[in-house]
Amino acid sequence: MFLKFFSIILLTLLVTVTISLAGNTKQLNSLAGEQQMLSKKIANEYSKKSKNLNILNTVKALEIGQNRLKKVAVHNAEINNLFHFLTICIDEMKVLVKKPYSTKNAKKIVELAVSISEGSRYIAKA
Repeated sequence: MFLKFFSIILLTLLVTVTISLAGNTKQLNSLAGEQQMLSKKIANEYSKKSKNLNILNTVKALEIGQNRLKKVAVHNAEINNLFHFLTICIDEMKVLVKKPYSTKNAKKIVELAVSISEGSRYIAKA
């Protein structure tokens, strides 16, 4: 329920907000692509029932990437809200990957990965 609520907020932001970004567009696109790749990698590793340090390192890399993306993006209320949502997604993902594998957790991780991927891409394109 919580995830659906924030997914609706994310989609609303993606559709209705237009934002100007300063800085290097190429760097933004590169960082967003990296975030997209890392979030998909986490979902893939978890779905393969990987229970090793590698998945935790990937989540940490995703968190570091978000911090790098924050430094490059222009901030306003909408982008700050989106970053807050992405932080919630990453925090929830950190908790889930430490739990034993279950289909329910795998589904949540895939949903979070999609949200992170789309949110990062939106920030880069805005």
